[in-house]
Amino acid sequence: MNRELLASLIEPQEKARVLDIGCGDGKLIKRLDGKIGDGEIYGIEISARYAEEACKNKVNIIIGDIDTGLPFKEASFDIVVSNQVLEHVNSTDNFVKECYRVLKSGGTCIASTPNLATPHNIFSLILGYQPPATAVSDEIICGNPLDPSDGEQITSYRRHRRVFTAPSLQRLFRFHGFEVEAEKGVGLQPLPLFLSRRFTWARYSQFLTVKARKPES
Repeated sequence: MNRELLASLIEPQEKARVLDIGCGDGKLIKRLDGKIGDGEIYGIEISARYAEEACKNKVNIIIGDIDTGLPFKEASFDIVVSNQVLEHVNSTDNFVKECYRVLKSGGTCIASTPNLATPHNIFSLILGYQPPATAVSDEIICGNPLDPSDGEQITSYRRHRRVFTAPSLQRLFRFHGFEVEAEKGVGLQPLPLFLSRRFTWARYSQFLTVKARKPES
């Protein structure tokens, strides 16, 4: 459901150059049909398996780790999107700086990430448990017996490094030069999906999505 929200914030732009950071299997890209005309879509993905799937969705894929920087020249893209990646990187500052660097003047960055202030995280803290959106280990999920994954070993992905609230997400992008145009939210655990997708109050939603613009030079 956060993919739908993220895609809805992308303005139609003919022949736009789009970069999807952490593109996974390319499912987000499918939602851009009709918005960028004959534009070009690039993706950077750390997983070779996901990258192979993304290629089937007509994404120009580069396999790499974004913690080492984005392998593109300055002012290369009109739009940069990222879904559930910011919380995994080692340096959130470097991530935002790199998004700013590769965007053209007036370009937009739209990024989605989990919300620390969503009620199920707050409730966990009240009970003295680890909030599900946070992590203390890259090898085991632990600290919250209410989490169905508690005790599972982690073998295929890196856990969250930092988790944001709505105000902190906006402030980070502004600090690095962006103009924040919108911040949206969606989802509320443990409600069923058909109800959860109706919850859009960013301050407490399960997922936060920010739309930020690189100022015109």
